[in-house]
Amino acid sequence: MDITIKIDIEKAIADTLAPEKLAPILDKHVTEAITSAISNATGYNSDFRKALSEQLKEAMPHGLGLDDVAKFQHILNQAMQSAVSGSNLSLVQTALSQAVMEALPTLPASVTMTELLAMARDDFCKEDGEAFYAYLEESEIGGGGGFLYLDSDATPGKALFGREKTRSEAKYSAQNAIHFNKDGDVYALKLDGVKIKPASLPTVISRFDTVLMSMYVGRTRLIADLDDDEIRSLSREQYND
Repeated sequence: MDITIKIDIEKAIADTLAPEKLAPILDKHVTEAITSAISNATGYNSDFRKALSEQLKEAMPHGLGLDDVAKFQHILNQAMQSAVSGSNLSLVQTALSQAVMEALPTLPASVTMTELLAMARDDFCKEDGEAFYAYLEESEIGGGGGFLYLDSDATPGKALFGREKTRSEAKYSAQNAIHFNKDGDVYALKLDGVKIKPASLPTVISRFDTVLMSMYVGRTRLIADLDDDEIRSLSREQYND
């Protein structure tokens, strides 16, 4: 008995190539390709891991303590920027950062200016009611945010032509400067006189330094709960009744 099977080849091919049939296949293989690429780029024998390991050995030869977390995040952000490129850069960096943040010790998600000034007073070792410099300049654009300047010297910088600098003039000499937007995200930072950049390696040794760096790398937001008059009051001499 003869069996004859007629197949419409063109229709079969057209049906197979239909978008609704190809989409799941493409999704699966694209996901596998991205997963493999990330694994290769950051895996055990990757250049990324080796480079990061060397940087951490130099930065933290004695291990990772709580006050080193922000520095670690700073180094990691720089390493990820170099290791991952292309159209998926932002997506991959976000995923990697989230994975790292979940594994690291906890830092505060936000800190108020009141809390930050208390940390600054302690970090500046201001005893017996000594004053330090603190100046808040609200941003005139963007609907909020501003610039907070801090220094252990109550009048940072030299006098101008025989007269003492005003508080607004002294801001340019302040050792610490925090630039933040209306949401409390810090987008620029000067720490101990050094403008922090992705390629710089700051020395983070105190809780105050750590919180500043944590704000810079996006782990901590600054809550503006004070105006400049209140900032000035908290930075003046403090005496116990």
